[in-house]
Amino acid sequence: MVLAPTHYWYEAHKMSLLAVGVVAIVVAFAISSFFSKDAASFPPRVPSILPWFGTALSFISNPDEFLARCQKQYGNVFRMLLGGREVVVVCSAAAISSIYTTDPNTLGAQEMHQTLYYAVSGSKGSSAEVHGIVTHLILPILDQRLSRRAMGDLTAPIALAMYSKIKPYAQMKSARVPLRKFLTQPLCYATNLVMFGSRYPQNVYEDLNTLDETMTERFYGVPFWFWPSEKARRRMLGQIRDYLSTEDISEEDGWLGAAFKRSFRDHNTGLHEACNHFLALQWGMQANTFGIALWLFLFLLRHPDAFLAVRNEIDKAIKEDFGDLESFVTNVKPQILEKPCFALLTSALLETMRLTAIFIPFRVAKSDFQLKEQGKTVTVRKGEYILGSVQAVHMNENSYTDHHKFVFDRFAHGEHREGRLPTEGRPWFSFAAGKHLCKGRHMAMYELKMVAILYLHLFDFTPVTNGSSPWWPPQTASRNLGIPR
Repeated sequence: MVLAPTHYWYEAHKMSLLAVGVVAIVVAFAISSFFSKDAASFPPRVPSILPWFGTALSFISNPDEFLARCQKQYGNVFRMLLGGREVVVVCSAAAISSIYTTDPNTLGAQEMHQTLYYAVSGSKGSSAEVHGIVTHLILPILDQRLSRRAMGDLTAPIALAMYSKIKPYAQMKSARVPLRKFLTQPLCYATNLVMFGSRYPQNVYEDLNTLDETMTERFYGVPFWFWPSEKARRRMLGQIRDYLSTEDISEEDGWLGAAFKRSFRDHNTGLHEACNHFLALQWGMQANTFGIALWLFLFLLRHPDAFLAVRNEIDKAIKEDFGDLESFVTNVKPQILEKPCFALLTSALLETMRLTAIFIPFRVAKSDFQLKEQGKTVTVRKGEYILGSVQAVHMNENSYTDHHKFVFDRFAHGEHREGRLPTEGRPWFSFAAGKHLCKGRHMAMYELKMVAILYLHLFDFTPVTNGSSPWWPPQTASRNLGIPR
């Protein structure tokens, strides 16, 4: 028999008591979570057994699936504890519209801006400074320089640059290519050349994709193998530093780049902060556009009738209005891409975004805020968060019959209105809404249409399986940011 010293017994006893205490706290929290709220309370609370963490583990593991499961069980509005944050989740079109139209001084987006800035750049920065630069410097420039009117002078140059990159493939009888890279590398080159000029490096595509592959993990703060993407980020930041450091500002800096360089200097923005914001801008302009381009072609390849109908529409428009592709690319304008002759293409793009958009507007209440839901008043207290589930709205059978299907002509039969998307009367939030409409929505739509027109007019596509694995449905990650990856 061995006799343990009293000190060891005492320490072991303390640890046992500590463990018992922790278990008691967790049990007490679980009991209070389940029973402290009346079953008829509104909005209902999602129960959890973990103090502070709440539902965070379930949410982070698969946000879309978790929110869909909660909506099915608790309805269109519910509360949950999410990593120390008290969050009200809304899943109806009216409530999400309220989030987007409410004054930013009431529902603030600072935390979202800060989180994205850190995820992309790796620099925390001051929340107030990051939000100030985004709202007072970056967004006004985008609002002006990427407006529908401004895009009139940019659409043809982007189309020509893109066409110059893909034209050599049209001379080949056949080629086996990775679809995403084939579609988006020329788009990346063309956009950067026109927007940021010839001074901006044209070899950022691979690094941008490497960084994007880890953005979901960075955003949600989960473990991942970071080194390849960290090296890619450092290379891009170094190139951006060289680009922003030139003494003069000229046409070689591009339509958008020159404006940012001038504004950063006028506002005495530090070079380090300017580089970080520029990298976030580069990622934000292109990552989701790349994803939508890929998903459009995946859906079209999956539905041959849709593929044929959209291709025939494109071929007919080019032949009747321009005679050949070169004339079309040289003279294309936003007004041309918005014409009814591209109604099916426009509809297919909007339907792709409806099915793939998983954006989650996330705001913090700066003062008590109320919204109406299910005929009742929902109060969001100062300091609490409100989260809108856009996917729940886009997948609502009452708004979209056969909501889970790709109906390529779903948006093709409404009244055509120049400069407006044919989504009126339907809850469609892929470009946000109200005061928070995406500043790059015009550029994104014109770019995506040009990708579809060029590739569908020039090439035939045949999906190639990878060994015994079918190409459909594509394997996507359980966590996504913006577009399924």
